[in-house]
Amino acid sequence: MIHKFAFSRFTSRAAMALALAGGALFATSAQAQDYSRGFREAYVPVAEITSGEEADWAAARDQFDSVLAAIENDDDRNAAGNMALMIGNNLNDPVWQRRGLELMLESGKVEPERIGQFQFFVGNLAYNAKDYAEARAALEAALAAGYTENDPQGLIIETYLQEDNVPGAVAYIEKLQPEFAAAGRTIPVTWIERTLGAAYSNDMYDESIALAKALVKADPSSAGWLKSLQVVGAIRQLEPQVELDLLRLMRETDALSNRAEYIRYIEALDPRIMSNEVLPVMAEAVEAGLIDTGDNYYVEVKSIADSRAATDRSDPDGTFAEGQSGDALDAMGSANVLWSLGDYARAETLYQAAADKGGDLNEAMTRKGMAQVMQGKYDEGIATLGQVTGPRKPVADMWVLYAEQKAG
Repeated sequence: MIHKFAFSRFTSRAAMALALAGGALFATSAQAQDYSRGFREAYVPVAEITSGEEADWAAARDQFDSVLAAIENDDDRNAAGNMALMIGNNLNDPVWQRRGLELMLESGKVEPERIGQFQFFVGNLAYNAKDYAEARAALEAALAAGYTENDPQGLIIETYLQEDNVPGAVAYIEKLQPEFAAAGRTIPVTWIERTLGAAYSNDMYDESIALAKALVKADPSSAGWLKSLQVVGAIRQLEPQVELDLLRLMRETDALSNRAEYIRYIEALDPRIMSNEVLPVMAEAVEAGLIDTGDNYYVEVKSIADSRAATDRSDPDGTFAEGQSGDALDAMGSANVLWSLGDYARAETLYQAAADKGGDLNEAMTRKGMAQVMQGKYDEGIATLGQVTGPRKPVADMWVLYAEQKAG
């Protein structure tokens, strides 16, 4: 059910060489830089063996410690870093590439507009070296410097996952949501699905629920709802009447996808009680090719529902009056029948009556909120569903997201 997506690796040594090796090593001229005398004396001999057609970058690598030891100021450090980077580029050695970039950044001499790019490459090199904490720090620094190409945030998420720190990845995604929203963007679905797969595989309930919500925000299509609601239903077994309200939301979002879901939906409704909801649900399953009209199950359930449906449709006023005059169970039962008839306004009234008469508050508020949403009373529904606690809360929260989506 949950698909895992691998993040692409952004580092390209060729691209790095073109982007960052933007000038030859200095020889004897200090130009505008303030190189120390000792550094020039150490640097020039090494630089000379890298010039011309017979450039010996391996020898330069072997002699680099003398250059490093001679550093006295930031200009020295920047030039040493440039040499280390070019050694790394020419020898295709990521350790030396990273070493060079870090020295140049430490020098404070990198042009402001290139700091983010440098930090991004450092982050990639550190990631590929499995130095995830340092990779994350560099990628955060790249973002702080205004670098947004290649979405560094995706690789930051992966650093957490490679450390098996799923809560860290979830917290980071939650942090990104308002930032992306403010920029008019949605978080890429693959980032959420990758993290959701890890959370689900590790039976992390709270993290999985949080990511299911994030996925719907990023992908409010029926496919997004399908993945999200299946997670809510599967990460922890739901009591049938709780699952019923989840399945109702799956129906509203065109996310019902298999025979088992339809069967559980019908069984939770009970054709003897909410026959007028059972019949259209069964018809949809037949149309989808998931239930056959010649199936013994279909024949038996339809027979029961048909015998009951007309009676329920014949006296909705009486059903409403019975719910008003009876106890909490009567109010809830009558409300459920009215829901199945699509009479959401009077169902809403009776769900509140069930709560007032001492019925299950979370069940009553869940279904009252759902009835409000079905009437287009989105703000009221969101407020009502926000009162739900306990095992029903994840389902109520998904109805809130649906209401927010419908409200625009």
